Amino acid sequence: MPQFRVTASALRLREAPSVQAATVATLPRDTIVDGAERSADGNWRHVQVAGGQRGWMSDGFLAPATGALSAVPDAPWMAFAEAELAAGVVEIPGPENNPRIVEYHQATDLEATDDETPWCSAFVNWCMKQAGVARTNSAAARSWLSWGKALAAPEPGCVTVLRRGDDPTKGHVAFFVDADGAGHIRLLGGNQGNAVSIRSFPIDRVLSHRWPA
Repeated sequence: MPQFRVTASALRLREAPSVQAATVATLPRDTIVDGAERSADGNWRHVQVAGGQRGWMSDGFLAPATGALSAVPDAPWMAFAEAELAAGVVEIPGPENNPRIVEYHQATDLEATDDETPWCSAFVNWCMKQAGVARTNSAAARSWLSWGKALAAPEPGCVTVLRRGDDPTKGHVAFFVDADGAGHIRLLGGNQGNAVSIRSFPIDRVLSHRWPA
């Protein structure tokens, strides 16, 4: 059974895959759990904690314990993305801004100075910059549609661009992790639940999977 590490400062183990379900336990960051199947919507994972406790945890704040994402061949940017996931980067409610998210913004020509401005593209640009890979420099998610080359099928670590609603100017961009075989894919990205997280998305939202040219 694969093992996962809690990346949030604290994460609740619940009786069912819902925020309304009763809390079984609250686990601190870096707790290792054994993970089994995900919920139908892909946002929850059934896990077992040392000692035998079982329950459901938000899959977006569980990272592979082995650092498998960092080891994706020819995708050095994933080491930086996974490190930010492990650090538990999240927006700060209210007027205060997370300086790490502001730092992501500086990798785009928008150079926003708050953590409320949409930052999914900023995160991808920042990871590429750290890895020394060409990037779009744009805060627009759809800017990645003209970056690199299109893939016929997604590969772990590739840049995935999604549509957002019916507005042809809006979108979301993140790194492909895997597919669940039930019409959803999982992406590691920024501004997912106001945090760097792994989240599940319907596959029919995909506009393109991209790789450096």
